[in-house]
Amino acid sequence: MQTRPLSGRSPSPQGDGGGVTAVVVCYDEDPAELRVAIDGLLAQTRPPEEILVIDNGGGRLARELDGHHESVRALVAPANLGYPPAVNLAAAHAAGEYMLCLNPDAEAEPDCLERLVESAARDPKVALVGAQILLEDHQTRNAGANPVHPTGISPAGGYGLPREDGEPRDVLVVSGACCLIRRSVFLELGGFVEEFFMYYDDVDLGWRANMAGYRVVYDPRAVVSHAYAFARRGKKWLYLERNRLFTVIANYQPRTLLLLAPLLLASEAGLLVVAALGGWLPQKLAAYVWLVRMRSRLREHRRAVAGSRRRSDAELLSLFEPRLHSALLPAAGARLANAFAVPYLRIVRRLAR
Repeated sequence: MQTRPLSGRSPSPQGDGGGVTAVVVCYDEDPAELRVAIDGLLAQTRPPEEILVIDNGGGRLARELDGHHESVRALVAPANLGYPPAVNLAAAHAAGEYMLCLNPDAEAEPDCLERLVESAARDPKVALVGAQILLEDHQTRNAGANPVHPTGISPAGGYGLPREDGEPRDVLVVSGACCLIRRSVFLELGGFVEEFFMYYDDVDLGWRANMAGYRVVYDPRAVVSHAYAFARRGKKWLYLERNRLFTVIANYQPRTLLLLAPLLLASEAGLLVVAALGGWLPQKLAAYVWLVRMRSRLREHRRAVAGSRRRSDAELLSLFEPRLHSALLPAAGARLANAFAVPYLRIVRRLAR
């Protein structure tokens, strides 16, 4: 893939050279907003050795950053690659042992990166460390340790709750809005699934890292603020639903898929109703069409996931959240789903042992 480095500088050498490469993927953001994100990284108590900005928007934002700081380097994509391919591209050019992925509309508190690196350095088996994501008021949670239901539904963890404090803890997945990734593990796992284009890549990567025997850690002491809006317009529901289904089919073992089949089918029926009522039924149906078209790629990816597996589903099921609860989900639908799913999942966990 051909890219154009900012100010004609050459890409960094490949390989784990130590340190941190911050990765910011942008497309059509306000340049001022992007500079806030980058300046927040430069002001860290432990700043990254380099900042790679992947410009999916044709080079406009890269030009805006020209001369901004010597550690900032932009790679201009030939087209809008989407988020997962852009991060994969950054991984091929990064010099650091770690990659810090940060949303372009997020601003890290001064000690955020120091906290993340500290948590990762405690154990070489730590593949990802996620930060606590706050809304713009700096007091209300947006996401962080995001729960994952066995159906693959993964709402924002703690959304709407007050800012939390506490020690780092092991989880299944963390928010991709700000997370530190051990680059060698990222490459070992094949990076993000490029076909996702956007959304759900963080859930899939955390799930696969846990399966491969690595640890995923959430550190609430590392904090960023995020200019968050769910954005129900556009294709967000399409990307979320197709990527969720792809991940569920690819990541579960055959026996687990069989045991979960009644729950998975019931959840699809319920989501069709929710989609119809919410006005995004065409996107839900398009997700099924996409999945059928991707069946060969899905089989290929499933084989790769199976080859990297070091922990069984029986070992991982305790990390899943049996209840659906989120401010972004219909309360009545969640209660009805939980009445069936919670007791059913107890049975599945016993049978999966």
